[in-house]
Parts: sequence; structure tokens; C-alpha cells
Amino acid sequence: MERNSVFYKARRKMQSAAYCVLPHEFLSKLYYKIYLHENVNIKNPESFNEKLQWLKLKYNAENPLVVQCADKYRVREYITEKGYGHILTKLLGVWDRAEDIDWDSLPEKFVLKCNHGCAYNIICQDKSKLDKEKTCRQLNAWLKENFASFNVELHYGKIKPRRIICEEYLGDVITDYKFFCFNGEPKFFYVSSDLVHDRQASMGFFEMDGKKIPMIRDDYKDIGEIKMPECLGEMTEAAKALSKDFPFVRVDFFLYGDSYKFAELTFTPGACMMPINPKEYDIEWGKMLKLPRE
Repeated sequence: MERNSVFYKARRKMQSAAYCVLPHEFLSKLYYKIYLHENVNIKNPESFNEKLQWLKLKYNAENPLVVQCADKYRVREYITEKGYGHILTKLLGVWDRAEDIDWDSLPEKFVLKCNHGCAYNIICQDKSKLDKEKTCRQLNAWLKENFASFNVELHYGKIKPRRIICEEYLGDVITDYKFFCFNGEPKFFYVSSDLVHDRQASMGFFEMDGKKIPMIRDDYKDIGEIKMPECLGEMTEAAKALSKDFPFVRVDFFLYGDSYKFAELTFTPGACMMPINPKEYDIEWGKMLKLPRE
């Protein structure tokens, strides 16, 4: 769905209003039913999506490290502390308001992001053609949003202060490798061909040895068979190191050329409503995820 469509904007406003007046668990169950057409058992979760819903509501927002690592600026501290500062994308600037951006200091190509949610990205491929006033309006509008309110991803609401960051532009052809890690063990990953907004991407799931998993997410196109990069082993080791402090996290990297960079840590993939087909994988992956209460 286009983010600038009237329906999309209206839906976001209704979600924000509902978030302020209705119980969060009720909203989670409602959205799950609407999106996946099934009921969710949060009290006694079994499937992968159900257990992610439990973590979303009962654990993530109360864990300061999760909140820090969901913050696209403060996660850089964590990555550096773990000894992986060398895979961070170069930081070009950080500001509290769009009006503070020093445009003259930026190169011709760069990426602007807000730190407190997902898909708050503006990719500039030619600064001379960038509408700076429009860009500032969009960034400031995003800064005012409580991303937690849209799909009850509570940890995003704890991110403060909200900031704009600018990172190095990595190139025109970027592929995402996203490792699903359970207590520090990557179990599988998916490859996505879209950097800007992965709902539009083609993608596929793979075992850790690179064998394609015969399943899809119904909201993606299938990427088909692909050749694994030589740095797959390095990315796997980095994913292990960066995930061991959490019961579950998806560790994301950008692959460009023969190298890779850290992208983000994702605690609620698909807002915990991944349309997994066939369903048996939702159950199988759920068995891998041991909740902190277990």
C-alpha cells in the first residue's frame, strides 16, 4: 500500500487513536485477526508469530537493551561494544530537527533516517535535485509520530529522544540478508532485494547452508534460487555475536559487492504478523523460540 495514499494515512490515524484508548493486547489480537485471519493465543503461545506477540507485549518494552538496540542511532553503541564497529555504515550526521541539517556538509548521495521506527527512510541519489523543504516536512512529520501506535510495537515508543540520522549511501544495488536468531543461534535467514521498503521486495528463506526453504511470505514475491556470497560465514558469525543477549532478534545486513554492512536489529519482524505459507513453518519456528518465562 502506498504510504501517501488517503487510505493509508486514514488507517494510521485510526490506529494512533485506538492505541491511546484501547488495551494493547486487545488491539494486538484485533490486528492479528484482520491481517492473518486467525486468532492469536498470547496467554499460551505456540507458533512463531504468537511467541513474537508475547515478546512484543510482555518483554521487549521492559528490556532497556531491546529499546536501545531498536534505536537506529543508539544501536551503533551496542555494535561497537560487541567488536563490530567496522561493519557500521559511516555516520554523516545526527540532528534533533530537520531544520538543523547541515546540507552543505553532506555528499551528493546519502540516506536520511529517523531512529524510532521502520521505513522512515529518504534515499538521496542527487543532492542538487533534492527538494529540501519537502524533505524537512516529511522528516519532522515522522518525528512527531509514535511508531508504537501503529501495530502495538511497544518498544519503539520507549525510544527517546527521536532523532534524524544520516548515513553513507552504499550504492544502487543493495541486497538485505536477515538472520533469524534464537538465543544467539542463527537458524535461518531470508534474502530481500529491496532496500527502501521491504514490503515491495522479492525475497526467499534459506537454511544456514544456503539451501532454499520451500515456503514463502504471502506479502512478498519469491526471489528464486540465488548464489550465496563468500562472506556468508562472516555474516553468520556476526549475527551470532550480535544476537546472544536476546531470546529472539533478527540481525540484518546490507550486502553490496563482496562486502557487507550492519543494517539493524529487528525484534518484531512483520509486526509479529508474518503471513507464513505453509503454516507448518510458523509452528516449527515457534518450537525454536524459548520465551524468558519458560
